[in-house]
Amino acid sequence: MYNKILFVCTGNVCRSAMAEALLKKMLAEADIKDVQVWSRGTAGTKAFQIPPPVAALMEEEKVTMAKHVSKPLLGRDVLKADLVLVMEEHHKERIKTFYPEVSGKTYILKEFVGAGHGDIEDPIGMEAEDYTACKKEIKGYLEKLIKIIEQENRKGDK
Repeated sequence: MYNKILFVCTGNVCRSAMAEALLKKMLAEADIKDVQVWSRGTAGTKAFQIPPPVAALMEEEKVTMAKHVSKPLLGRDVLKADLVLVMEEHHKERIKTFYPEVSGKTYILKEFVGAGHGDIEDPIGMEAEDYTACKKEIKGYLEKLIKIIEQENRKGDK
């Protein structure tokens, strides 16, 4: 079962932060309880702020990012997670290099949900439509992830 899910990107202010916020909302809407979700950045620091386009996109989803603070990825984060979902191959390789014991539970989000191979591109510093496309892409993968979580929960109930 996937009771502890960690999302990882670079700065923890866009992709992983959106994935965390959206998945929490989607889990609540699906009435799935007992799943912890958090996010970190391989270069996360409290100096990084949520970009205005991300805040606006999340407001459209009825999710506030006002309290989100970028946090760096630490060993305890990956070790306590049942599932580590990253946005790019280099995130996965970094985690596997420093924490080889979690290799079997670390995946690129896109690949884990069966949506093909490749990175989820970082829209930081790009145009508003790039942020919108990124959110749409992540949300689509999270819809597939919810189905996977529901299947795992059913298996666990048996």
